[in-house]
Amino acid sequence: MKYFTFLLLFTSLTAWPQTVSEYNARQDWQVYTDNGWATYQNQQSKAIHFTIGNKFLASTLVIIDKAPFSVFVNGKLLANGKDTLRMKVDSLHTYAGDRLISIYQDQPIYALKTILLTPQMQPDEFENPARVRNFFSDFVIIASFLLVGLIVMLYRINPRLTFDYLNIIKLFSIQERDESIVAGRIGSSVNLLFFGFISFLLALLFLIVFRMAPDRIWLAGEFTFDSTEGVFLDWFFISVIIFAMLMTKLLLIVNFSLLFRLRDTVRFQFFNFIRLLFIVSITLCMLAVVYFIIQTQQPGPFYFLLILATVFIGIGTLFLYLKLLARTALPVFHLFSYLCATEIIPLLILGKWILL
Repeated sequence: MKYFTFLLLFTSLTAWPQTVSEYNARQDWQVYTDNGWATYQNQQSKAIHFTIGNKFLASTLVIIDKAPFSVFVNGKLLANGKDTLRMKVDSLHTYAGDRLISIYQDQPIYALKTILLTPQMQPDEFENPARVRNFFSDFVIIASFLLVGLIVMLYRINPRLTFDYLNIIKLFSIQERDESIVAGRIGSSVNLLFFGFISFLLALLFLIVFRMAPDRIWLAGEFTFDSTEGVFLDWFFISVIIFAMLMTKLLLIVNFSLLFRLRDTVRFQFFNFIRLLFIVSITLCMLAVVYFIIQTQQPGPFYFLLILATVFIGIGTLFLYLKLLARTALPVFHLFSYLCATEIIPLLILGKWILL
């Protein structure tokens, strides 16, 4: 199973030793409303406030957002920033007691991220302290093992179908002799399991990007979590949404194939799309492993994963057009109109909704 060893590597990398403890200050956010102070719960607000106590004097406050923001301490302007701003808490020594941090933006806040990083004391050489628990790392470790177990089970059930999904040559080949045999099983139970596996894998990748690049994607603000159980609920919820989208796409292909008189291409086209998602997902996982190896913390590379996925899917759609052109005798414009309705326009809408 050499194709899936990257998942095991990805699992081990998430357990990389921590040198600092991370505290998400979002759980302390407050907003000022007509009724006074209130806990932040995704309200439409241009300013958020939270306090930093003396226990964080040795910490570093990290503020992340793609949009410009202004930082105030006890009502006094301290700095203006964009993307990533780091401030030593002990540098605010002129402010006695708890420090009220206020962050203001011109537009309502939705992707702002505030993290307090506290260095850990070096343990005695004879001590063996427990590693600081990180709930998101715990989630990724467990989720990775679950996905590895699922793909091993699918491989044991149907090895040929597994390798067909991973066949990159067929993905970019115009002439495919035995594709109809494999595509004929598109409604089988094992294929539904593959659809579920891809849904869970894509959901895991989305959660990683949401976690590491919250200021790049507006959807990240809709999925905030502070416990392993909370992440698992979001993972399941996103997976269900992705699976429902796949089924909706299948219905879309069926309906437009009847309209354009292309019933024979339904199974082939949808199987080709699932294969594309399968290969793209694995490629993105490999890149995520590289990010963990080099300990990437910047949001840009993780956001790049989604951009790269968009490019791959666009190239895959182009090859699908060439494949259908070789398999059918329809005019070029007729076939292009069909692809616009079933592939191009839905992808443009989905890409605009997620990335912009």
